[in-house]
Amino acid sequence: MNNFPLLPPPLLSAPPDAIAFYRNTTAITYAVLRADLVAARRALIKLNAPEVVLHDDDAYTFIVWLIACWQNGQTALLAANDLPATRSFLPLPWVGHCSDSALSDWSNSAANTITDAAAFPGSAPQFDCPGMVVFTSGSSGTPTRIFKTPTQLYREAALLQQVFGDALPPDTRFVGTVPHQHMFGLPFRFIWPLWAGYPIITEPHHQPGELGRLAAEPHVLISSPAMLKRLAQMETFSPSARFLATFSAGSPLHDSVAAACEKRLTTKMIEIYGSTETACAMHRVAPGGAWNELPGVTLALDENGCLKLRSPLLPDDHWFHTKDTAVHDDNGWRLTGRADRVVKIEGRRVALDALETALLALPEVSEAHTAPLYGKRDEIVAAVVLSDAGRTQLRSLGKSRFDRWLRQRLSMSLDRIALPRRWRYVSALPYTTMGKITTADIVRLFEQHALPPFAVTTRKTNEMVLTLALRDGAQAFEGHFPELPILPGVVQIDWALRLAHRYFPIEGHFSGFRQLRFQRILFPDDEVSLTLHFFPEKKEVHFAYTSSHGTHSQGRALFTYSVVAPDNA
Repeated sequence: MNNFPLLPPPLLSAPPDAIAFYRNTTAITYAVLRADLVAARRALIKLNAPEVVLHDDDAYTFIVWLIACWQNGQTALLAANDLPATRSFLPLPWVGHCSDSALSDWSNSAANTITDAAAFPGSAPQFDCPGMVVFTSGSSGTPTRIFKTPTQLYREAALLQQVFGDALPPDTRFVGTVPHQHMFGLPFRFIWPLWAGYPIITEPHHQPGELGRLAAEPHVLISSPAMLKRLAQMETFSPSARFLATFSAGSPLHDSVAAACEKRLTTKMIEIYGSTETACAMHRVAPGGAWNELPGVTLALDENGCLKLRSPLLPDDHWFHTKDTAVHDDNGWRLTGRADRVVKIEGRRVALDALETALLALPEVSEAHTAPLYGKRDEIVAAVVLSDAGRTQLRSLGKSRFDRWLRQRLSMSLDRIALPRRWRYVSALPYTTMGKITTADIVRLFEQHALPPFAVTTRKTNEMVLTLALRDGAQAFEGHFPELPILPGVVQIDWALRLAHRYFPIEGHFSGFRQLRFQRILFPDDEVSLTLHFFPEKKEVHFAYTSSHGTHSQGRALFTYSVVAPDNA
């Protein structure tokens, strides 16, 4: 297990016409994959750079670039996006669909063997530190750089095949709902099946209904608790595919969701425990199964009752200390919470897990997440998804009285200092694609004119179309005609300018508006789109809020600035 090649074995041994990937039902053979790797290696060598930034929305080309980097001895830094701020943060050559480099060889996939020495003359630059850098923010929001080697990823793939592969026939297709650049999606959706020779479906399936349209073949599903929850809530689901196993990671999978999905998919629900730093460390069959270590993993508790582990997937043999509290008994390991979710408010300790447990015990609450907010006054804030009973009570009492009513209910079991002082009632919590919630995302809900949840529906170089969930931006409506809440014009302007700065390379200061018009009122239940057009030569951003009722507002924002090209262009 110590010597791992830079290529998964099937890339060396699989027949040329064997299928490696499916992209939109079109098969990609190993012959095509090998040729694309040669082309990518040639293009990367021309950069003469030991490190490059990799960002590609297409999972197939992403994997090609990544493995080509490793073959060349280069390190790939995985970028979550290609926004101006990210490009400034990573001033290196970029590769992928957003490449700034002249990668002319990428489309010239003429070679048919990845061992073609003539394709790589001896004078070409070669590097000796193949690897991958991922950035994780945990719950704090501060990016941390974590280095991974190909050996670590391939060793994890070999262990996963050892533990789970006996139940999978060779034609099993791997399909996922999680992103390919994440340290659950990448090893489980791609590295493991590529190592073991299973065909891979490249496109992510973002909606549970899409899983019902898969071909009638055996599949392994790599998903997140958030997606599985939506699947469990579907009224009907009749898949053609046979799901041999479903893997879930990123946050705890509720027993009720696991049971419902097990029935709908007629498959085992396997929950994974690990992190970006540790990779997979434990697994269990949900709901209710005991946690089992991956082969070679050693678990223990530290003096604070938190898990620590040694693992062959770590870079050394030292203990890695987690913030997850646990207990061990005759039935195995049981996770009990997070030590880093104990915060201090006015000098006193508050356990956020206990607060959320108390909230979820109320019939008016379906989901809840709490966070500390530090400022002129330290306080706890709560974002809550209400049940039908809770929404009825909110309409009956109004927000202020309902806030006080919830606090009074919690005060029966919690100390005063632990009671939330500010509340946001949302239709969905701000989960990431991996089903996690960060403190920063909760705090943003309490900012003045905080941006509501939104999704990008169209994205071009100088044009964006976004859909906004106004109901989840309800704080923006507070104080504006309580009996008839409307979205103020100043909030519409603020959102448009902030989103323009997020997606376009604007520097300098806003200097005024032209042709600013408010034509229709926006209500909390409106389904609205925001269109942004960036005109660098005019130093303008045009915005328009529209819905099925027509245009609600529009205008042209003027700036005094210079458009600055990214540092790594």
